[in-house]
Amino acid sequence: MRTPSIAHVELVYTFPLPWAAVLLGVEVQIGDRRLSGAVVEKKQAEQGYEDAIAEGNTAILLEQNFDDSYTLNLGNLAPGETCVVRLRYAQVVQFEQHGLRLVVPTVIAPRYGDPVADAGLKPHQVVEHDLMVSYPFELSLRVEGALARARIGSPSHPLSMRLEGEGETTAMVVSLARGGRLDRDFILVLDEVVQDSLALCAQDTVQPGAVSVLASFCPRVPASAHPLAVKILVDCSGSMQGDSIAAARRALQAIVAGLREGERFSLSRFGSTVEHRSRALWRTSPATRLAGQRWAAQLQADLGGTEMEKALDSTLALAGDASVSPGAGEGAAPVDLLLITDGQIHAIERTVAKARALGHRVFVVGIGSAPAEGVLRRLADETGGACDFVAPGEAVEPAVLRMFARLRSQRMASLDLVWPAGAKPVWMSALPGSVFDGDAVTVWARFAQVPDGTVRLVGTRAHAEAPESLGEASLTAAEHDSALSRMAVAAQIETLLAAEVAHSRQALELAVAYQLVSPLTHFLLVETRAEADKPADMPDLVKVPSMLPAGFGGLGSLDFCVDPCMAPLTVNEAPEHYGSPAAVSGAYFDFEDAFDAPVVLRSGRRSDRRDTLKKAGNYDIPAFLRRGSNQDARQPPRDDPRYWRAEPHYTGLTPLGLTQWLHSHPQAEWPQSYAELSRIGVGPAVLDWLKFVLAEGEGEALVVASFIQAMAQRDLHEALLSDTGTLGQLKALAKRVAPGATLKVMQDDPAAEPIVARLQVFVCTLRAERWPNCVFDLRDEVTALG
Repeated sequence: MRTPSIAHVELVYTFPLPWAAVLLGVEVQIGDRRLSGAVVEKKQAEQGYEDAIAEGNTAILLEQNFDDSYTLNLGNLAPGETCVVRLRYAQVVQFEQHGLRLVVPTVIAPRYGDPVADAGLKPHQVVEHDLMVSYPFELSLRVEGALARARIGSPSHPLSMRLEGEGETTAMVVSLARGGRLDRDFILVLDEVVQDSLALCAQDTVQPGAVSVLASFCPRVPASAHPLAVKILVDCSGSMQGDSIAAARRALQAIVAGLREGERFSLSRFGSTVEHRSRALWRTSPATRLAGQRWAAQLQADLGGTEMEKALDSTLALAGDASVSPGAGEGAAPVDLLLITDGQIHAIERTVAKARALGHRVFVVGIGSAPAEGVLRRLADETGGACDFVAPGEAVEPAVLRMFARLRSQRMASLDLVWPAGAKPVWMSALPGSVFDGDAVTVWARFAQVPDGTVRLVGTRAHAEAPESLGEASLTAAEHDSALSRMAVAAQIETLLAAEVAHSRQALELAVAYQLVSPLTHFLLVETRAEADKPADMPDLVKVPSMLPAGFGGLGSLDFCVDPCMAPLTVNEAPEHYGSPAAVSGAYFDFEDAFDAPVVLRSGRRSDRRDTLKKAGNYDIPAFLRRGSNQDARQPPRDDPRYWRAEPHYTGLTPLGLTQWLHSHPQAEWPQSYAELSRIGVGPAVLDWLKFVLAEGEGEALVVASFIQAMAQRDLHEALLSDTGTLGQLKALAKRVAPGATLKVMQDDPAAEPIVARLQVFVCTLRAERWPNCVFDLRDEVTALG
């Protein structure tokens, strides 16, 4: 940090550290002076910091925030003075599905909600973003031992790698191939890694004779014999615009494609509101798979804010499978929730509490260049689920395959750790709620003396009597005693503070004794300045702004990075990410697909002499501006639920609304395609039923014509008008539109006959205000009726 100001300043900078990282040390250099501080109780630290600034001295305060970010306060930095702050931290990098993923977060993205009321942040801890700032990023790291022989890559940055040493001293030195910016997380992926369980013992550096243990297991868990049942929820809030929603589409399409016959799923999306594609779980079939793919391809980040609590509640309340998947036998797993999001919310505690209270496992696919990893991992860990991530431009299939392996893993009713005979821990971290094949299980423990022997992880399956071994490791001495013992104490402090009755006093004593920054303690450094160097006034407060994550909210793209010096992108050069491929002879857009970026379309229409200045045809007026002054009186009223429904699972014309539209428009204006049905207000659920269930390979024109003529029957319209839902009137409706009313659709086309017959059964089930369940379940009503 360097201050160009002519006055002394107080700099405030909020930054992230990796998930579950433990801050071990802070080194400060001001000019050529190397300084050191200490971790003290937070109120003492805050008072000491303010007193030092008031006295004209230089002070540094480092605090851990409630959302697990950190804020550095640097007071009384003199004009032209340079300060370098070095942080030293450690974390356990978990094996996940036979690989390692190391993340170095560099930026905190904007989050939805009130940072003070929802996240418990103080005003000075809230991150401010500036589009104009740019900070350089450099990195170099060593991958040692067996990991140096793994396949190493990065989906976030281009790398430069060189191999050093031989044999056991082999190391791979990894650095950035070109300069980076603090606008995306650095991700290092190591594949083809040989996994093994381990148990390390470290002598305690504060309590003589005490020992800390890190036990990490690589369990082998067989797949479940029962079919999968999962409710899929996709974040379509504004923060997902751009790269994130594109990655979400790819991930969801891969998920739907990976579902097996007989497995069940539902599709929902959320922002400020929640929209469900179906009213209950679908059984996987060719029709539901196609409908799911189509729904995924049309996803847009257009639902406003990120009301995740309401979305979780609404999705898990969908009809059916509140506890156990339908048709499943004894021991079947309850329905799981699969969430696709960037996790950019402030209401972390409330959301985690809501998910935990709902009693379902939450599996998360984190999306974006800087997802809120801490939020998403907490959400998954505290519900017994798991978390995976997909960076912009990264292939989604591996992450989806890893998630399916977890979802299909056999559930364990209970887990336990068996220590060597005679060894009993003074304290041990809690075992996870779930265990998955290929995902490491890490446990911390503290002993009064050194344990010796083998530690085993055992689990008991649901409806099984005897436990089975999932992994074991022999206890060995660790090389870095200080770091490991302090990490164990940090885990113990977290457990003490998370208990129903928080043990704050014991946690505070441990944090101070082991010099750990925590919610109860801060790092404080004070340098006494000479009287001549002290300012005459209090320093100016300068909050260091953060860069916006690359691709966040649709600002730029990591998939298609454009050099600032390049010429503006023209329509014919637009990549697939922003619409359909440009044709050789000119731009081509597919109007069936929604655009990912704003597009201006001109009709190219030549003016007609008969046109007058008062005619709108002379102007390219957007449809949304014309709509208010040009309302068609023949349209069914959208404020009447008999004609139009706006519900989480369906928005569009009701059966009565569609018959009303057909009877108020001449036959020449009737829809002849799926797209035209959509334009008049027929909802996606009905369109999918026509495409994937009724059609059965027949042409679009035949299917639409058959459906329209079936719905245009005057007897049907009159019956729906009088339908109040009583059983007698439903029977009357069936009689009035039953096979006696023959449909006149392409009578010379034999392919129309089975479609017409099925539609006659279909219209007999209609209610004025609602489409039948077969539409939302994507099944044939003829088959359903036997």
